[in-house]
Amino acid sequence: MGSLIKDKVALVTGSGRGIGKAIAIAFANEGAKVALTGRNVGRLEHVSAAIQVAGGSADCWRMDVSREAEVEEAVRKITERWGWIDILVNNAAIIHPETPVWRTSISQWDEEMAINLRGTFLCCHHVVPDMVKRQQGVVINIGSSSGTIPEDRYGAYGATKWGVIGYTMALAKSVRRYGVQVNGLNPGWVDTDMTGGHKPPGAGPEWTQPEDIARAALFLAAHAPADMTGQFINLFGADDPSGSAPGPIRSS
Repeated sequence: MGSLIKDKVALVTGSGRGIGKAIAIAFANEGAKVALTGRNVGRLEHVSAAIQVAGGSADCWRMDVSREAEVEEAVRKITERWGWIDILVNNAAIIHPETPVWRTSISQWDEEMAINLRGTFLCCHHVVPDMVKRQQGVVINIGSSSGTIPEDRYGAYGATKWGVIGYTMALAKSVRRYGVQVNGLNPGWVDTDMTGGHKPPGAGPEWTQPEDIARAALFLAAHAPADMTGQFINLFGADDPSGSAPGPIRSS
């Protein structure tokens, strides 16, 4: 076990699988106390058990990020358990099947906005004020290459990630004076349940793995310079194909 973020309390949303799971394990391996959250408690318990067997510290709470009451309750319970939250990773997201923007249904649009964008806001809304009060904290928001490259095939998802990027920059500016860092990661095509194992045309021989994203998250949590805030690390090539996405699949 490492000690880069020893005894820091990290809340990771959507940590039952995929990128969230990899980040949770990476943080626990470096000494953090990890609060696993998501909708599927069974998956969360499996990750928690694996972390504890490896000598780490973790516990899990059911939390649908689109429901404010659940977010508020989970944050309260985590704070009661460990005192505060040092690191918040907003990872939970959903993507619907490949659909031209103009054919996106209202229900698809509303669900993706509720989870991907509003969920990020709700978690920050209930966690960041205590960070401001304590004059310290790290927020890591997971964006996407779809938030930087216009998408025509799953535009609702792209729109939410453009929103996450804009919100991250605004939040960073508003809390910088209080010692709270707010940054993000923009993954490209990652080998997770969300991509369904369908490699897009033109992709290279190797996929980006969730563990690659986790290493970048660990950098932001442990190594980012004090004046680095409001920034996104792009984890995709300039010609990275977006491909099509199966779904709907939540990271939970």
